[in-house]
Amino acid sequence: MSSTQVKLEWLQDGMVRNCALILRLSRIDVGENRGFDAGPQFAGMQKVGIALLLVASVSGCKRYESVVETGLHVERVASSLAPVPAAPDFAEEASWSALPWRDDAADLVPKGRAVSEGPGTADVFYLHPTMYEEGAAWNASLDSTALNDEVDRWPVRHQAGIFNGAGRVFAPRYRQAHIRVFSVKDSLSLGALQIAFSDIRAAFQHYLDHWDTGRPLIIAAHSQGSWHARWLLQEFFDGKPLADRLVAAYIPGMDIYPSDFVELKPCQGALDQHCYCAWMCYGTGYVPAWLGYKEEPPSCIHPITWTTELDQTNERCAHLGAVRESFRNKNPGSITARLRPEGVLWVDQPHMFLVGKWLHRDNWHVGDFNLFWDNIRTNAHERVRAAAENP
Repeated sequence: MSSTQVKLEWLQDGMVRNCALILRLSRIDVGENRGFDAGPQFAGMQKVGIALLLVASVSGCKRYESVVETGLHVERVASSLAPVPAAPDFAEEASWSALPWRDDAADLVPKGRAVSEGPGTADVFYLHPTMYEEGAAWNASLDSTALNDEVDRWPVRHQAGIFNGAGRVFAPRYRQAHIRVFSVKDSLSLGALQIAFSDIRAAFQHYLDHWDTGRPLIIAAHSQGSWHARWLLQEFFDGKPLADRLVAAYIPGMDIYPSDFVELKPCQGALDQHCYCAWMCYGTGYVPAWLGYKEEPPSCIHPITWTTELDQTNERCAHLGAVRESFRNKNPGSITARLRPEGVLWVDQPHMFLVGKWLHRDNWHVGDFNLFWDNIRTNAHERVRAAAENP
């Protein structure tokens, strides 16, 4: 299956998609409609204030419903992909958000509860989610210092940092597609995603040509990054020799299907190798309207228990902790969740005194990584160790 095939059907159906912005909870303001919906819950959430210090804390999609569901800002959409921003040169370090031989955001670990050091023997290729949401152009320019800083401060620090104990982290900058591609149904959306992926392909090829030393590989991504990770896995891993080195791909926040691949399979257990882990988080009882446009459900694994058993809620003690906006690792035992036949992970109201009900939401896309930060980190370490024991 080619990278240009198909996935267009995902766009053509015009489904309400997951956005991928890491929103600063400290900036949530009901009056500005920052967050999912300025309803009663968020009004109460604002009263709780930065006690939102959540576990989730995480990222939130700015104007999620207004942009993704109702298609506002359409009047600002460029009528063509041109002028296309200049492509990055991956021989230049400035074209990378994270590289293992320099100090950067991917090297950081959160404050609070201690986290494991990890084996450090793998290479990790990380693809960040959408941070480009303002402007008429279809693809972001890499000349924007402000946008690059946002990528570094939020997804690279909060998400790529999960894997810095597993091994060396490589995180390319790329001409990310505008968030509107997940709501506007036309060929420009696919074209913008293809431009973004051309950068990712070039970055991965540069890694293979210049920095690859034969280590086990982890692919990690979120949302738009997971979209591109699917194409990357199809082109470089599925049925290819490189699959033998794939520890696992952690690609939440996007509907990934078994039929997307010929040989690559979804992981079924905590130590499975040469497979991918995908999940999408929603509040218990909520199923997004767009789900079900394919006959098969999306692949989904539980990021606490690392099983694919349906309707099995994890024990609270199994939840190792979440990382909030302030980049603190806290609140172990605060998250319970279960897999559903629809291919989603239902997250219960956080088990947090007083604030849990205010933090809860229907769409937990914002917490795909942060809610399970310590569980994902621990699992990556265990898989890498298992790969070393059974090469």
